[in-house]
Amino acid sequence: MTEGTRIEDAVRSVLSTLPCSIALPAGTGKTELIAATVAQVAHAGGSSLVLTHTHAGVDTLRRRMKKFGVRREDVAVRTIDSWSYDLIAHFPELAGLKVTTTPDWSESAQYHLAAALAARSNAVVKMLGLSYTNLFVDEYQDCVAEQHRLIHALSTTVPTTILGDPLQSLLTFGITPPVEWETDVLPHFPAVELSHRPRRWEPDHADLGEWLMNVRDDLMSGSPIRLGSTPVRWVRKVHDRTFVAECKKMLAHEGTIAVMGKFRTDCVKAASMLNGGYSVMEALDEKVTVALAAKIDAGEAASVAFDIVEFAIKCSIGLAAHIPSEKRKRLLEGKSFTTTKEALKSAYEALTRVRDTPTPDAVLRAFHLLGKLSGVRIHCREAWNEVSRSLASAAAEGCTVTEALLQARNRTRATGRAAAARVVSRPLLVKGLEYDHVIILNPTSYSTQELYVALTRGSKSVTVISESSTLPAPVMAQHNKNRKRKL
Repeated sequence: MTEGTRIEDAVRSVLSTLPCSIALPAGTGKTELIAATVAQVAHAGGSSLVLTHTHAGVDTLRRRMKKFGVRREDVAVRTIDSWSYDLIAHFPELAGLKVTTTPDWSESAQYHLAAALAARSNAVVKMLGLSYTNLFVDEYQDCVAEQHRLIHALSTTVPTTILGDPLQSLLTFGITPPVEWETDVLPHFPAVELSHRPRRWEPDHADLGEWLMNVRDDLMSGSPIRLGSTPVRWVRKVHDRTFVAECKKMLAHEGTIAVMGKFRTDCVKAASMLNGGYSVMEALDEKVTVALAAKIDAGEAASVAFDIVEFAIKCSIGLAAHIPSEKRKRLLEGKSFTTTKEALKSAYEALTRVRDTPTPDAVLRAFHLLGKLSGVRIHCREAWNEVSRSLASAAAEGCTVTEALLQARNRTRATGRAAAARVVSRPLLVKGLEYDHVIILNPTSYSTQELYVALTRGSKSVTVISESSTLPAPVMAQHNKNRKRKL
């Protein structure tokens, strides 16, 4: 929306053209538009269902609803996955699928298809009509085929608005590809064209916002990105540790900071080199913690003791010096495992007890003591806390650690998680989020979509560390055309 386009006019355009789709660049007020439109629907006596993909997106939308004074009873904000699961749980016969008490998110594609089937039944059509006057779906560029089928089914009953940005489509993997805007979206949801401006960077960093709006064209056309003489701060990469000094200097600034890597391994390595000043943001379905939970449940005593030490070392700095590789080998082999250092004895004894009896309670105590050792700084804080909470729940409730982990993740999907102020993350995980400052470590490794998402996360500053101030033209990540489309 431009200065000449009031948000009230944009809301009116949306509500007068249903069903419809809206494509807006990052930082131009999409979340604001959703919240304002939901507020108008509520003012007119209606109620809205707002669906998105991630719990972080749910948190962001809920906060923005509060800004517009939307009451909780006037809007339901959910992830597509969780809403699909709940619909099936209430109408299993109509959905043709009976779900377990605890969702199995590896079956999410089946949940979407079953929910789409239920959504066309007379009973659910009636329920939807009584419950909602409007449906809004955010980040639609990330909808896969099964989700698209569900939303299309819902749109036949509830007037629907979908919103997104094709240049932020990062889900180019998986069994089925995400929607293609021109061929999948527009035929069912005609476009509403809204003028827009870079709101995220106003008023103090408008020049950065304008540059990001313009660089979008370069990214779309496959042109090199020139960072010299721009509002983006470019730092020449001299060696692999160049970023360390930059990230440490950034800690002196007020506000939130995101350091951007490519893969989880990049993020863990970077956070380790930053000595715990930043914490690694984890995917909600991160497999590393799942694998550890499975090993603990398997109950092979010496292996459990060894594995939790290895996990703890990878999540922290300073622990390996307390339990060097030779000691860890003795722990695994069932040999004498002791220390002469008084400060370490409690942790060593706790690990010996795990090797004798690897119960969740014993593992939790050892894990807690490892984190409390002198000089240990945890940089994979989310993974560490997830394991700790799962062990505590397993010990208290008598379930397996894997079951406790899945229950914890389901609660997080429903309630969201606290955002860290200093993170090392990946474009896929921060999409839809905003930070005051962003530092991009390896921009030439990114696809076009990843680079665009990374560049547009910082509202006050963007720092790019690379060998040259001119980034070679990034390559647009393509969907796997060999995968079967199910639209």
